[in-house]
Amino acid sequence: MKKLLSLIAATVLFTSCQEDIQTNTPAFQANFNNNAWRANYSAASIDAGGALTITAFTEYETVMLKTSTATVGTYILGTANTNDFASYDLDSPELSKSYDSRVYSGPAYKLSAIQNAGSGYTNNAAGAQTTGGSGSGIRVATTTTNGAVTSITLVSRGNGYRAGDLITIVGGNNNAKFKVVNVQQSNGEITITEVLDGKYTGKFKFNVVDELGDVVTFSEGWFYKVPLATF
Repeated sequence: MKKLLSLIAATVLFTSCQEDIQTNTPAFQANFNNNAWRANYSAASIDAGGALTITAFTEYETVMLKTSTATVGTYILGTANTNDFASYDLDSPELSKSYDSRVYSGPAYKLSAIQNAGSGYTNNAAGAQTTGGSGSGIRVATTTTNGAVTSITLVSRGNGYRAGDLITIVGGNNNAKFKVVNVQQSNGEITITEVLDGKYTGKFKFNVVDELGDVVTFSEGWFYKVPLATF
């Protein structure tokens, strides 16, 4: 019964959030470190190269979402491709802080698909060791076909890695490879779901980091019919 009531409550909350966004146009809101956050104003712009920037403001805060194109799709953050980017800035009378999805060293968060399938490997559900990259300690469970690694699952994130690191799986002929896409301190995604009449709708989530390594988290983020404007 408790599980059923929790499910009903969560469904009602999600529905009310959807309705709340759609009755406030444009809208930009999220959970910020697990607290409700809503912008007072938001607008979009497109630069000469076709990159989209959505900027949202409160009295002392600025959130910026940048995607390499202005088309429907999902853009991954914290990678070696810094054209897809998010930032959070706080500039109040008491405190000034800046966080962004820069390339940062840390435990691996998202891994690429296999870059080189290699040869001579066998399935390893417990997690194969790895070498290479700027960190150490990543272990991955491997699935193989005829000795080639066809897929991997992260078992241990390790530490000290950076986006773009090329990692070799130990075993077989030591020639299967994958890449670190991003790390725990700097990751996330922006999804543009609709572009209509110059207005942008979508969702986002991210972890962003400052120069000291402190992290802030935005989750369950939505932007709804944010219009193009000139800043």
